[in-house]
Amino acid sequence: MGWLKRRRSSDRGPRLIYLTTEAQEAAQARAAEAGLKPGYGSLKKGEGSYIIFQGSDTEKAKRYLLDLPPVEEELFYYVVETPDGNWGRDIDGLYLEKLRPWQSDTSAAECTAGIIALSGGLNGLGMAASGRCDNFVAKVACGKCAHEWYDGVRYRNLTAVCCPGCEALNRVDTLDIVVS
Repeated sequence: MGWLKRRRSSDRGPRLIYLTTEAQEAAQARAAEAGLKPGYGSLKKGEGSYIIFQGSDTEKAKRYLLDLPPVEEELFYYVVETPDGNWGRDIDGLYLEKLRPWQSDTSAAECTAGIIALSGGLNGLGMAASGRCDNFVAKVACGKCAHEWYDGVRYRNLTAVCCPGCEALNRVDTLDIVVS
């Protein structure tokens, strides 16, 4: 995994063990650069194991999660609690725990954002299609300034998203996306 490895501890779940002092310092510097503070640290909940941070800048938090080495264990999660929702990364990639309430109302949207790519492959999309979560993560491009970012969107519906570049409220249309 490069800068860290995980060792199982039967009663506490995965424990992060840095391979070198330099790797540990580099990991801490990346988290600090993203403005992240330790949240609850490591947490074992049910079968899942979580490494939780708190951050004030959602875009920096998402970048931090995307820059982590791939998660290789089922039920292992990195989570960053931000004012704009809890973002995480697991074996399937980047995810948003839950859409914000304002995202259901697209009536005030100034423009339409286009979908560029899906994050996490088809698993997130499949979970949204089956109703197991209220969104899947897509990379979108602002209809006003063309800035690109990842956001949660609803399956076969309209979703409001706010561009982190120009702050324009965009409408994302996923009505034509069908999982069969």
